[in-house]
Amino acid sequence: MDFSIIIQNPLIFMNETFLKKHALNEEFSEYELKIISQNDIIYKIIISLKTEELQISFIEKFNNSFFLENINYKLIIEKFNKNEFDKLNENILQSHPPLQKKYFFREYERIVFDDYEILDNKNGLLNHNETEKEKIYRTVKWLIKKLGTNLIQGRSILNISFPVFLFDKRTMQQVFEYEQSTSPIYLTLAALSKNNFERLKWVICFGISQLYLSTIQVKPFNPIIGETSQVRIGTMRLYIEHTVNHPITSNFYGIEDNNLFKIYGFTIVDAVTGANNVLAQRLGKFFIEFNDGQKFQFKIPATLLQGTIMGDRLWNYVHNMLIIDYNNNLCAHIQFNPDEIGYFKSFFKHKQKTLPDTFRGGIYNLSDVTISEKDCIHHLKKNATSFVKIEGRWTSHIEFDGDEYWNVDDYKLLGKYDDGFILPSDGRYREDLKFFIKDDEENSQKEKEKLEELQRKDRKLRKEWIEKNKNLINV
Repeated sequence: MDFSIIIQNPLIFMNETFLKKHALNEEFSEYELKIISQNDIIYKIIISLKTEELQISFIEKFNNSFFLENINYKLIIEKFNKNEFDKLNENILQSHPPLQKKYFFREYERIVFDDYEILDNKNGLLNHNETEKEKIYRTVKWLIKKLGTNLIQGRSILNISFPVFLFDKRTMQQVFEYEQSTSPIYLTLAALSKNNFERLKWVICFGISQLYLSTIQVKPFNPIIGETSQVRIGTMRLYIEHTVNHPITSNFYGIEDNNLFKIYGFTIVDAVTGANNVLAQRLGKFFIEFNDGQKFQFKIPATLLQGTIMGDRLWNYVHNMLIIDYNNNLCAHIQFNPDEIGYFKSFFKHKQKTLPDTFRGGIYNLSDVTISEKDCIHHLKKNATSFVKIEGRWTSHIEFDGDEYWNVDDYKLLGKYDDGFILPSDGRYREDLKFFIKDDEENSQKEKEKLEELQRKDRKLRKEWIEKNKNLINV
């Protein structure tokens, strides 16, 4: 077998489904495919390499690709039982020590499973985290006291200065980083796919696989103008800068080490209150571009938090996800909770046909979809016919025509690592965040207020400069 693609791109070891479907069909029997482990696969590859130089190259790739968490590397080496190979491995580990991990909040990975219950008589995931629920209630009471009931309905809440007791221990930029934890896995698989539909399927897996990482209900710290974030996630370097305050906008750029793909664009985040709910949307433009020039755009669904004042606290994705393949005029249109019963019916124990985390859709011609830039509601035209059927649950799996491609248990998230020199403008250096991570709310609130006052002064100076230099701006 030619293992060259796998050797050059070791991230595909993160997905056993890909290996067993595309890499090993001729090497193992059907029974062996069911029981073979990733360790056995790697061992087979190493012994197939003919020279020590190739073996060194392969081991180096593993050490530099952050695989020690996901694969029993030591067990593979022990299988050789050769002194010279043990010595070789020792030398490589000394010259390529694993990087120190920082700022990787692994506990967020379990929130959707630990804090929520999925019931067929609710149109969202039922939250059981009493601490988080209490924070939301305190926040709503604070809002009503500050603004009044009529004023908070239909109003964007992200530009309101909240007390820190509501906050998560991350900034919005760090939340975005965390949501990209699967990018190097599934976008690498997409880059290696030569068939247009196959590549689109892996891009869809990338989109769906990040949704369960975003279910925390407390608010991240708003970034300030010029605040940056830079991080390495697996084989991808990611850079973010906050560029606009109203609406909250950050630009981002991520690139894979071997230039297999890049992600770039800007995100606009907004959250609007209702009488008993909050609707959050992430708009803007999110592009994915591969090294052969093929370009995709990714549009994430909206999030609905219900029961902010009374009733069950429910969380779910609503409306649609779109993934557009511009080169081939294709589009994946995915509807979330397609069999929704409605919030009030849920009080009377009506059951849904499917669980609330279900999604359903297909791959269509781009001309079959009406795309909205203002919200997350993208309409599928009548009589549109899909090339591929898509269905699954965003907390567990995705299937294309009944063939499973992504399962939440198939992989572990890639860690976040420092990417060399960190700019002084990076959000991790914020004093309010550093105090809050230490559970010092009093000093965190003081530092937050200092930053907000600084932002107001900067905004005033910008406005004055624009007034004085109108002629220059209009040239």
